[in-house]
Amino acid sequence: MITSEKLAKEDPELVKAFMAAVSQGYEFAIENPEQAADILVEAVPDLNAELVRASQVWLADKYQEDAARWGEQKLEVWTGYTEWMLSKNLLEKEVDVTRAFTNEFLPSK
Repeated sequence: MITSEKLAKEDPELVKAFMAAVSQGYEFAIENPEQAADILVEAVPDLNAELVRASQVWLADKYQEDAARWGEQKLEVWTGYTEWMLSKNLLEKEVDVTRAFTNEFLPSK
């Protein structure tokens, strides 16, 4: 998820509420992968239902994996990804990864 620094500063409660809703949806999908797939297929009937169901069952364990809560981001992951992008010339200059992400707006468990 991404937002502007302006919105995060001017309306942090909106950002927190949005992230709480997104987190609730992902937690539901983690706990109920088949039902989550059915909801998606019902909302977007053009999708391949078999593929959606199979991918949701596979993804359910990966949405949170080793994090304490869904959405938790780690400095070492951002650092590694940024270094890889620099090595592939996908970034023009180094990025201050400490300013690239925050876990501030995630709901606490």
